[in-house]
Amino acid sequence: MMRFKHLFSTVIVVLFAVVLAACSHHTLVESKKDSTGYTPDPATEYLVTQYADATGVQGTFYTITNDTTLIIIDGGWADNASAVREVIAAHGNHVNAWILSHPHQDHAGAFNQIYASPDGITIDAVYDNGFDYDFIEAAGEPYDDITVMETYHTLTRDASNVTHLHRGDVLSICGLTFSVLNAYDDTVLQNVGDEKDYQNNASLLLKVSSANSSMLFCSDIKYDMNDSLLTACKDQLACDYVQTGHHGNWSFSEEFYDATGASVYFIDAPSSITDNADFPASTLKSDLLAKGKTVLDFSTAPNTVTLK
Repeated sequence: MMRFKHLFSTVIVVLFAVVLAACSHHTLVESKKDSTGYTPDPATEYLVTQYADATGVQGTFYTITNDTTLIIIDGGWADNASAVREVIAAHGNHVNAWILSHPHQDHAGAFNQIYASPDGITIDAVYDNGFDYDFIEAAGEPYDDITVMETYHTLTRDASNVTHLHRGDVLSICGLTFSVLNAYDDTVLQNVGDEKDYQNNASLLLKVSSANSSMLFCSDIKYDMNDSLLTACKDQLACDYVQTGHHGNWSFSEEFYDATGASVYFIDAPSSITDNADFPASTLKSDLLAKGKTVLDFSTAPNTVTLK
């Protein structure tokens, strides 16, 4: 009888262990799913992650990762630097490429902090929007602290790993294709209106493509550039995912976003903006949801999609 009880107990323990292992495996698989419910293969696909800013306000910080790759887009405010460092540390303190859409404080602040004091972090390549420092300094900056641009310029002007991107550039970075559809140039200067918001409108419009999918990063481009870009790039806008322009506010038209045909849209802002009727982002969010689109903002961050 004792032997039977011992055997029975052993069977129960084994069964419990099997069930626990199965549950753990299920939880692990679930945790690896992206925000659309898809489980990416880190050996062959890329995970795009949107992070909320540690400051609690709008900012822009994305990573594109797989088993061997860490690409950063922007990084957010200076006070977000610790959060960015944690992400980089999880990837062996190695950044393959860091892309700065434009040198405003809610995009390049954390980069400036880390580039000035890397503390063991290595960055292979840096890309920016090719802004004209002397022109912007003379023209002024109506919306952001110009010292962020000045600091970025001082840190990188003699750096050998910095590339200034131009409209029409096509780059291959870590197996992905980056097509530059907007950057600082005369086209921007000719289209910027009376607000003289050069830096936002000159920020990078990037289409990032893998073998079977793509994402459009609209940075902080505003309505000034809508018609020009829609005319010049309409046949290049089709994609699976979109980072909406200027945190969803005062940016591209419904026609522009419809031209992308995307199923998932990111708004780089907290719900205090995306659900606030005082901000156009709330209207954009509700309109996209009414069309059956998925809208992701900081209320559910980190948010992820897969470049397959």
